[in-house]
Amino acid sequence: MVDLFLGRSLVCNNRDRVEYDTEREVILRLQNRILLLFFGSVDSQRCQEFVPTLKDFFKRLTDEFYVERSAQLVLLYISLDQSEEQLENLLKELPKKCLFLTHNDPYRRELESMFEVEDVPRVVVLRPDCSVLSPNAVSEISSLGTNCFHNWQESAELIDRNFMLNEEFDDKKMRSVTDPIRRLKYKVKKKKRRRQWGWGGGGAGEDEEDEEDEEEERGEKEG
Repeated sequence: MVDLFLGRSLVCNNRDRVEYDTEREVILRLQNRILLLFFGSVDSQRCQEFVPTLKDFFKRLTDEFYVERSAQLVLLYISLDQSEEQLENLLKELPKKCLFLTHNDPYRRELESMFEVEDVPRVVVLRPDCSVLSPNAVSEISSLGTNCFHNWQESAELIDRNFMLNEEFDDKKMRSVTDPIRRLKYKVKKKKRRRQWGWGGGGAGEDEEDEEDEEEERGEKEG
């Protein structure tokens, strides 16, 4: 899928209209994700009726209000509008995280031909390798809602980011499950001791800190 858009400029439908046009930016936006190519036009009554359904579908899978973490899903609007004004009118109804090709980008028509789009609305679902999961998912999205994404996810064999563990919980760096918590606890204790006794406040504070260091070392060996 990434190869399909290398050398192209993808624009985000947010207020700043951020453009992703370098190879690195396009890869970061599209890699290991399911891509929805939404072919539409503001002139089409059916498109206008479908857009609220598509917007709700996409937001329920990507908006933090509904999910803890965004689904591996990208929505790209391929406008078949006759003017830039028409394009802008439809973009107002689409999610802010949606991407689109500008009206003066001829690649819109190439994609229309490539996927043999004869009528709109049309939602082509692509796997990360550019193969087609669904040639037109409009009825599927309308009838099944977010459930259809889970079907696509299994078929697309996405790498689930849940298994990409944070480095701080790497087995090589962690002696036990409670190791990070225990380290934090001792750090807090040390800070409290230092505030209480001061840096030059006498031997008692230093002795207690040495005892804590020994306790921490014993705890790490036991862990």
